[in-house]
Amino acid sequence: MGCIVGVSLGLMGAGPAPRYEDVKVQLRREAVLNILKGAMPYRIEAGSSILKETLTFSEPRDLLFAAGRITFAVHCQGVPFPVDQVLHPVFVFRQGSAGTQLVVESLPVGIQGFGRVDVKDFFEPVDLTTLLRQGVNFSGRPAFLELRVEKVSVSKDSIDISAHLQISPPAAR
Repeated sequence: MGCIVGVSLGLMGAGPAPRYEDVKVQLRREAVLNILKGAMPYRIEAGSSILKETLTFSEPRDLLFAAGRITFAVHCQGVPFPVDQVLHPVFVFRQGSAGTQLVVESLPVGIQGFGRVDVKDFFEPVDLTTLLRQGVNFSGRPAFLELRVEKVSVSKDSIDISAHLQISPPAAR
């Protein structure tokens, strides 16, 4: 599968106070590359009105993790201005007051007639603050499960995510 998940769950407490347990998730490069392949082809529209360019990204490969950054090769084609090149986007994790986000740090594209354009701002940050929010049933008792990211680090071979697992009773109606 490419993903290792270690979860330590305690029994739900009877009181309304939420319980926190540590969760570690390790995404190996192969798993991340499979996620990228599953998300492609991916299209964006850069520019506006007459100068609008549609860029299509496909065929991700050569995924690398280095110095806290994620980069890979991706084929990019564009219309109506001819673009057909291999790009090397750079992604980073940013920790802010609202939580952790995955952002495109750099994605320069050569567009005929415009020169080199960095289209990083056409990609919305991916919020990773909450990886999972789910209603569950533990031994006939309904509960609410939430997995909140505390820390993300990028090593040579994996993305390591540390999170807290909060289990609480459903809100009174």
